[in-house]
This record gives sequence, C-alpha cells and structure tokens, in this order.
Amino acid sequence: MTDAPGSPPPDLPPIPRARRSRMAAVLGVFGALIVIGYAAVAYSEYEPGSPARDEIPASVRSSPGGYRSFHFWHTGYHGGK
Repeated sequence: MTDAPGSPPPDLPPIPRARRSRMAAVLGVFGALIVIGYAAVAYSEYEPGSPARDEIPASVRSSPGGYRSFHFWHTGYHGGK
C-alpha cells in the first residue's frame, strides 16, 4: 500500500480553493483606475473649476481695513487683566 509521491496522505484531503469572480476583477481594475487618475490630477496640480489666481498687491493686504489685514481681526481695545 504505497501512495504516489505527490498525493496527500489519506488523513489530509485536498481542500478546494475559492475562485475569484469576474466582478472582483472588474472592481479591482476600476479601483486602480480611480487611484491612478487621482494621483495624476494631484501630480499636475490641476484644480477643476477654479479660475486662475491673481496676486493681491502688498499695499492692499497691509492697509487698514484691507484684505485680511491685522485690523480686520483686531480692532479697538480688547481688555486685559
């Protein structure tokens, strides 16, 4: 009673492996395309729907009441101890 060299012993029967479905492959490819597309857009620094940005002159930024000036956030006396 000799077994073939490649067959499993009688107390360890072969276990069938689950097959991958086509849907898993399709979702894997779709996910890879999404990640690659996002990486390409992030690398190119493209922002869809945003206009070209202009630089605001320093005289406008630093003037009292101007664009994000110190006086916009801190006006008047704020008290103390």
